[in-house]
Amino acid sequence: MDEVLLILLAIAWAIGTPILAIVAVVRTSTLRRQNEQLVAEFAALKRQLTSGGTALPPAFAEQAPASSAPPPQAEPAAAPPAPPFEPSAPPIEAPAAAPAAEGASPPAPPFEPAPELPGQPLPPLVDGAAAPPRVGWEQRLGARAFLWVGAITLALAAIFLVRYTIEEGYLSEEVRVILAAVFGFALIGIAERVKARDDRTAQALAAAGVAALYGALFSAVALYEMISKAGAGGGAIALTAFAIGLSLRHGPFVAGLAFVGGFASPAIIGSDSPNVPVLFGYLLAIAIGTLAVIRARGWWPLGWGVLAGTTIWAMLWIASEPGGLHWVCLFLVGVAGSFVWATWRRVGESENPPIDVVGLVWSALALTGALLVAIVVQDEWSQTAGWVALAAHGIGLYVLGRWTPRYQYIAGLAPLLALVGLFLWWSTTLGSGPGWDIDRFSRAAIMFGGFYAAGAFALLWNAGRPGFWAALSVGTVFVYFLLCWYVLRNAVPGIPWGLVSIGLAIPFLVGAERLVRWRESMPGGTEALGYLAIGVVFFIAAAIALELQREWITVAYAVEFAAVAVIATRLDLHAMRQLCWPLLAVVVVRFVVNPMILNYPLGVTPVLNWILWGYGLTIGALWVGLRALRPAGDPRLVRATEAAIALLAFVLATLEVRSVFQPGSMASPGADFMERTFYVLVWGCFSLAALWVARLRHDVVALWAWRLSGALAALTALLVQVLFANPIFEHADVGRLPILNGLLLAYALPAVMAALAARWIDIEPNRHAAALVGGTASILAFVYVSLEVRHLFDPGFERSGLRAEGLELYTYSIVWLLFGVALLAWGFRRGAAMLRHAGMALVCIVVAKVFLIDMAGLQGLLRVFSFLGLGAALIGLGYAYRRFGFDKSPGERRPGEQSQGERT
Repeated sequence: MDEVLLILLAIAWAIGTPILAIVAVVRTSTLRRQNEQLVAEFAALKRQLTSGGTALPPAFAEQAPASSAPPPQAEPAAAPPAPPFEPSAPPIEAPAAAPAAEGASPPAPPFEPAPELPGQPLPPLVDGAAAPPRVGWEQRLGARAFLWVGAITLALAAIFLVRYTIEEGYLSEEVRVILAAVFGFALIGIAERVKARDDRTAQALAAAGVAALYGALFSAVALYEMISKAGAGGGAIALTAFAIGLSLRHGPFVAGLAFVGGFASPAIIGSDSPNVPVLFGYLLAIAIGTLAVIRARGWWPLGWGVLAGTTIWAMLWIASEPGGLHWVCLFLVGVAGSFVWATWRRVGESENPPIDVVGLVWSALALTGALLVAIVVQDEWSQTAGWVALAAHGIGLYVLGRWTPRYQYIAGLAPLLALVGLFLWWSTTLGSGPGWDIDRFSRAAIMFGGFYAAGAFALLWNAGRPGFWAALSVGTVFVYFLLCWYVLRNAVPGIPWGLVSIGLAIPFLVGAERLVRWRESMPGGTEALGYLAIGVVFFIAAAIALELQREWITVAYAVEFAAVAVIATRLDLHAMRQLCWPLLAVVVVRFVVNPMILNYPLGVTPVLNWILWGYGLTIGALWVGLRALRPAGDPRLVRATEAAIALLAFVLATLEVRSVFQPGSMASPGADFMERTFYVLVWGCFSLAALWVARLRHDVVALWAWRLSGALAALTALLVQVLFANPIFEHADVGRLPILNGLLLAYALPAVMAALAARWIDIEPNRHAAALVGGTASILAFVYVSLEVRHLFDPGFERSGLRAEGLELYTYSIVWLLFGVALLAWGFRRGAAMLRHAGMALVCIVVAKVFLIDMAGLQGLLRVFSFLGLGAALIGLGYAYRRFGFDKSPGERRPGEQSQGERT
């Protein structure tokens, strides 16, 4: 017994508390707005009376705040004398006041109407003349919260009274139930008596009475089994209808209790063999009745409770997998229609945009549609009723979107819901499990796709915005076609998908031909024409891709991008131009980050393979689209297209190198020395081309292409080719010739590229960029000459480690010294301090090498020549420094002469 009572209390508290909060917030907000409006009007009236120079009556004067006195005004210009005012009624006499205290102001004169001057209308009312008074915490607590807490307390008192009589055994079960019902009716009667004096108190008492009546009914059937299940159901219907009707007099909280009690009645009453049509018919009747009250009174927040109750019942019934799901389908369609009917009048209002109503309707239609999809998928599309219910729901969405501009985009839910249902049906079985029937799937996809596409095509004529319906028709055919192709391409071989795609383009071609003649007389016809033209171009491009190979699908997307860009620019359709963004994103994702590219068949011809044609045609299509987009004035889209073209060109060059060195296994990891060498060369050439374009056109995209590709080439050359995977540490076949070998390609040519970039880098705003590029060139050149020395004495790089001796050790000193001197000379000639510093550092390294290594590693004449050459070179360098003015004192310089360091 206690457990049942606690469960009832928990249900009442869990469901009723949110409703109570919602209703209280809505009610309080409405009353607050009305109160503020009345206070503002009252203050404006007082200002109007005082601005006319008329004294306020005592009743007004006592309430007027001191700050509301009008500011002093300039004396008006002289006006012709007005006739004396003859009031039709005697003036209002001020009541006799008590003698004023000493120092108090004299009493206000009696109130007399101001004379009406000819040709001078009364001053208008001024809104917001005085700030509305705020409701204090004491008024909120005492006049509002105490009422509702008291009502809940009365309901709990009734429950505790019944429990007490049960524990003590004072009254029989029948008497307990009757007393609870009498208590509820008594509270409702008292509410009727006090309604004229205090509406808020009456609402609280009526709500407590309705709760007591539901408690009596549930106790009679669930605790004592005094009445049958059928009788209890009839009683619940009658009580819910009575409570809904009572809510018309006593406010939204009573309506909330009515639908909560009505929705909870079947669960509490229960039945071993529930009658499905009766159950869901009863729930539909409660929903319609509550929505009717909401429609009449405007209590829109209660609509969310109705939506929650219907959704919970449908989900519980679907999860339990009983029979009679077709009745649930009809119930959901009826609920969706009820929400549209209940809000139809509010949607037509223009003064108050119904944002809250629009959100409620969107949620109701989306939830009911999702539940229909769940039912249809659960019974594996085997029942015709589920199909019909989903189609009826979709028809309703189309009708609502076509004839109600506020709900235009809700029509897109119809094909989307059916598409989700088809995809879930296939994904749950993976095309081979129990319940999978490929013929039924094909029929359902063709029926729903064709039905929704044809419906949208028919509704575009003379619509408020025909472009939306044209786009919906094209998009529906597109997504359903892709779903069928993806599911059936392997299950049903032999389908000519290219011919199917051409066939789907024909109706859009016919529609576009008709719109060419009608678009001048039909508003929005140009936009619809553009979308139909896009559909024609896409299906033709898709046919080409499907008849070839999968790698050509991305080319079709690029062709579609070009077509959309050209059509949108020629017809000046901004909305259509936004379709270029997703198409561009698809092209970039499929051709840049798609790992399946490495598994596509290359063909038998190196370089002239699918990579060149696929990426080349894609770049060409994007370039055509870019030419069309430039005059449209959308810089973000233009920049994105330029970046996509540059990125695809970079990937094209990279994949061509990969295809040359790994023709049969492009997906295999790793790359040898010569493959990495050509990556550096290709990326370096790309970066130089981008830098040249950036200097020529001052293009931001080209500047970033130079930065990113140049940085990638430099990091690969310095970190991989120089530090970790050079021929000394990793065996590489660079050839046997002394100079014309792989080292020239790996280090010398990249050094030349870096030096060339250092001369073009004046466009870079960062002053450190030139130093980085010059340093890269110097390091690569130094590594090249060093490895050439090693290659001269060890052509196959068979000796491990860095050890050297004899003539090879002396050759390193000579070559490094010459290279350092060359850097210094070039630095003197160009006035580049960075080159001089690099040469000086290299000379210092040679000095250290000679004294630390050559002194012990060389013998005989080699040691002599090493020190002799180093000494001569150092003396010559010192002379050169003094010759160019680096070490002259100011007294030694000729008048006006500056040192080289000062000049640079």
